Amino acid sequence: MQDPRPSLRSRTAADPMAVLPLRVRLWAWSAWFLMVLEQVWRAITPAVAVVLVFVILSLFDVFAALPLWLHWVGLVLFGAAVVAGLWYGFRSWHVPARGAALHRLEADSGLTHRPLTHLTDRQASNLVDPWATVLWAHHQKRLLANLGELTLAPPKSDVARRDPIALRGLAILLLALGVGIAWEQSGSRLMASVAPQPRGAVDLAAITVEAWITPPDYTRLAPIALKADPAAKPVDDAVALTPIEVPVGSKLLVQIQGLGAAANLSANNASKPMEQLDSETQRAELVLKQGDKIGISGGGLDVGWPISLKQDMAPSAVLQEPRTTERAVLHVAYGGKDDFGVTDMRLVITLGKDSVELPLAIQGADPREVKGASFQDLTAHPWAGLPVELRAVARDALGQIGASAPVAMTLPERKFYHPVARAIIEQRKRLAQDSGASALAVARRLAQLMSQPDAFDNNITTFMALDFAIKRLTSDPVGKEELADVQQLMWDTALALEDGGISMAMRELRRLQRELEEALARGASDEEIERLMNELQQAMNEYLRQMQEQLAEAMQKGMQFQQMDPNSLQLSQQDLNEMLNQARRMAQNGARESAQQMLQQLQNMLENLQMAMPMPGQQGGQGQQMLNDLGKIMQQQQQLLQDTFRRQRGQQPGQQPGEGQQEGMGEGQGQGMPGGNGAAAQEALRQQLGELMRRFGNATGEIPQGLGSAEQFMRGATDALQGNELDGAAQAQNDALEQLKQGMQQMSESMRQQMGAQRGPGQRDPMDPFGRALSDDEGPGGDAFAREGSDVLPKGADIDRSRQIFEELRTRRNQPQRPKIERDYLDRLLRQF
Repeated sequence: MQDPRPSLRSRTAADPMAVLPLRVRLWAWSAWFLMVLEQVWRAITPAVAVVLVFVILSLFDVFAALPLWLHWVGLVLFGAAVVAGLWYGFRSWHVPARGAALHRLEADSGLTHRPLTHLTDRQASNLVDPWATVLWAHHQKRLLANLGELTLAPPKSDVARRDPIALRGLAILLLALGVGIAWEQSGSRLMASVAPQPRGAVDLAAITVEAWITPPDYTRLAPIALKADPAAKPVDDAVALTPIEVPVGSKLLVQIQGLGAAANLSANNASKPMEQLDSETQRAELVLKQGDKIGISGGGLDVGWPISLKQDMAPSAVLQEPRTTERAVLHVAYGGKDDFGVTDMRLVITLGKDSVELPLAIQGADPREVKGASFQDLTAHPWAGLPVELRAVARDALGQIGASAPVAMTLPERKFYHPVARAIIEQRKRLAQDSGASALAVARRLAQLMSQPDAFDNNITTFMALDFAIKRLTSDPVGKEELADVQQLMWDTALALEDGGISMAMRELRRLQRELEEALARGASDEEIERLMNELQQAMNEYLRQMQEQLAEAMQKGMQFQQMDPNSLQLSQQDLNEMLNQARRMAQNGARESAQQMLQQLQNMLENLQMAMPMPGQQGGQGQQMLNDLGKIMQQQQQLLQDTFRRQRGQQPGQQPGEGQQEGMGEGQGQGMPGGNGAAAQEALRQQLGELMRRFGNATGEIPQGLGSAEQFMRGATDALQGNELDGAAQAQNDALEQLKQGMQQMSESMRQQMGAQRGPGQRDPMDPFGRALSDDEGPGGDAFAREGSDVLPKGADIDRSRQIFEELRTRRNQPQRPKIERDYLDRLLRQF
C-alpha cells in the first residue's frame, strides 16, 4: 500500500522544520541564524586579530617612521596575514544543519526528551490503520501542549579558549590609547598607513593649523579662534574674504602640528620663522601692530586670514554748565565716550599758565559711555573768587586724552562774616595772586591782626596760627610748598573763626564720599567698601552734631528762630542714616551702580541742608502772597520727596521713620499726600505751580525760568511715579525742589526791581558792622590794609556795638507790620553782615 501523504514525507525529509507550527518554526530559524553567526565569527577571528594589530600600529604612526619600501613590505605582509587568517577560519566551515538548530533551541529552552525533534518524526507503521493515525496525531498534540516557553541563549564565542593569556585585553587597551593620542588625526593616519606617500611629499590633510587672537584686556573683547584647512585649495585673490576686525595691540598665537618642514609666519608686514617645539609641533607668538593679513607658509603649507586692524581712538569728553550751590560748592555734570572704555576722568581748572586737576568718579555700567555729577568744594582753593576755565578730560587705557570745550566762570568763594576771618581770607587771596611781591606785605597785615587778640576773643589757636604764618612768610626764600602750607593754614584758621568745626566736618564728609564713590567705581573689595561706609557714617553724624552745636550757640546769643525756611530739606538724622544704610545694602548685594546713585542723592541733600533761619511772618500784598504760596508748594514738594524715599525703604507714605529728630533740621511733617503711589498728588502740585506761574506772569509780565524748569521736573516725576520708577521719581523731585528754590530767588529779585531797589531819599550808603561806609575808600570803611600802621580792626567794644546793631536790624526785619520797601532796605543792610 502506498503512503497516503507522499508530499509531506518528502518535505519532512528535506526540511524537518517544515512540519512545525509557525511559532516554533520562527524560533528554530532564529537558532539556526545564531549558529551561522557564531561560526562566521569563529572563522574571521584570526583575520580580525591581524587587522586590529595593523590599526594599532597606524594610530601610533609607526608606518610613517619606516622607509617607503619597508612600509610597502609591511602592507603586503599584513594583507597576506589577513588572507591566511580567512583561509584558516573558513577551511572547515559548514552550514549548520536544521536538526542542529532544533537541538540548540531545545537545549537553550531547557526542554527534556527532545520534544521538538519528536515533532519532526514520521509515523513508521500502520499507515492504513486509522486508529494508529489518530493515536499519532494525539501524541503530537500532547507534545505541542507541553512545550511551554521557548528561549535562546546569547551567542557563544570560543575566543577565550583560543586566547588563554588574554592578549585581547592588551589589544583593546592599546587601541583606546592610540585613538586618544591621534584623536583628530586618526583618520589621516589610517589613510596614510593604507596608501603610502613618498617621504618627500607632505600630506596636508594630516596637518593641523590653529591660531588665536587675544585682544588687549582693556578692550573687554573675547579671544578670536582662527581655523584653517591646509588641504583646501587656496582662495583666488579675486574672491574677497571678509576681514577679521582686530584691535591694534592684540596678541597672535599660531600652532602647527604634523608639518615636518619649517614654517614661517607672516604678519605686521614681515615674516619670521616659527619656533620648533618638537618634531611635530611649531609655534609662534607676536603682537599685531600693522598689516592686513596673517599668513603661514613653508613645507608645502600655505594658509592665511585677512584682518583689519582697528586703531584705538582718543576719547571725548563733555562738560555741562557748572552751577553753584547755596554753600558755594561747585556742582559739575560731565560725560565721556571711548570706543573701548574710559578709564579716568578729571576736571581741569586753568588760571593763566597754571592748572590743577580734580578726579571725577566714573559712573555707568558701560565704560564706553560714562556720565556723572560731582560736588567740588573749591572754596578752600587759593583761586576761589578768581576767573578760571574749566574742562572735563577723559583718558583711556592707552593714555590718550580728550577734553571738553572750555567753560569760563568765576570759582565760587565762601563769604565770611567774622571780621578777622574775612581779613585773613582777603590776605590769602592776595597771596595767591602775587606770592612773590606780596608775601612780606601779607605778613605785616597778619602781624597787625595778631596784635589785636580781642578781635578774635583771645583764641590761642588763632594767635599761634597767625604767628606761624608770619614766620613762614618772612623766611627766605619762600618756596611753593611753604606757600601752599601757609595758604592752607590761613584757610583753616578763618574757618575755625567763622563757624567752628562745621566746615572741617563737611570737608571730611565730602572727602570720604568721594573716596567711597571711587571705590565703588573701580570694584573695590567688600571689606574696603564696608570700612568707607562706616567712616562716612561717622563723618556725617559729626557734621550734623557740629550743625546742632552751632545752632545752639547762636540761640544762646539771642537769635530767634521762628520757622524753617521752606527751601530746606526736612529730614531727620535717622532719615539720613537710613539712606546711607540702604546704599550699604545695595553695595553688599552687588548693585554698586544703584549704591552710587543713592550716595549722590544723599550728598545732594546734605549740600542743600540748612539750619533753621529766621523768617518773617505772613505778609500782606499780592507779591508777598505769591511768595508765600510758592513756599507752601516747596513744602509740599519736599513732603512728596520724603514719601518717595520712604517708599524706597519699604515704608508707608507719611510713616515716621522713628523718634529723635535732630534740632537745627526740619522735622518730617508726617502728612502723607494722597494719591496712591504719589502720582496724583505730584500732578496736583504741578497744576498749583502752573496757576501760580500764570498769576505771577499777569502781575509782572514775566515768568521766572526756575519755575518753568521745576514744572518740567514735576511732570517727569509724575510719569516716573506712574511707572513705579522710584529712583527716577526721587531724582526728578529733588531737581524740581532745586529749581523751585532758584525760582523763589528770581521772583524776589523781579519784585524788588519793579518796586525800586535803589536807595531813596534819606537812605544812607551801605554800612559795615562797624558803622563805616563801604563805598568810601578814604574813610574807615575803605581798604585799611592800604595804609601802613593803621588799626586794622576795632576794639572789643566796637564789636559788641556792631553785634547789637545787627540784632536790632534783624528784629525790625522780622516785624510784619513794616512796609515792604523798608524790609527790603533792612535786607540789604543785613547782607553786609
